[in-house]
Amino acid sequence: MKKISKRAIQVSMLALTLSSAACGQVGENPPANEPEAASEPSPQSPEPDTNNLSPSQRLDLQVSGAIADAATRAGVSPDAITVTQARIVQWGSSAVGCPKEGMNYTQAMVPGIQVLLEADGKIYRYHGQTNGSLFYCPDDRAQAPAFGPGEEFM
Repeated sequence: MKKISKRAIQVSMLALTLSSAACGQVGENPPANEPEAASEPSPQSPEPDTNNLSPSQRLDLQVSGAIADAATRAGVSPDAITVTQARIVQWGSSAVGCPKEGMNYTQAMVPGIQVLLEADGKIYRYHGQTNGSLFYCPDDRAQAPAFGPGEEFM
């Protein structure tokens, strides 16, 4: 039997997750009322076209956006941000692990991403769906994924 690398398995798992998301999973973006989006496009820089990117390139772009946001929040250079955890997960609702009090969310399995970044000893949590931007999730709202720890991709 042919030996398959860990990275090839991760990319295959991600591709499967992305294709299932494209086949009718809940929404394509973080919760619409989420004001803390990590990578809001600015008028000077249009949002990049991600249609022609591989799954791993999309993940890199999502994590890069989260790193830039965390650096701004921490008041440090992006080089001072450390990725402590990056994993593919299944969220249990459209709140993608970061519900707001008083809001109702669709209860459904949502393929997503959870990234934990560190700057100056503080952890910054970023949640999102596999096919959307990551957004900052404060500790007081953060929930664990629906199934286990998820698959590490970085």
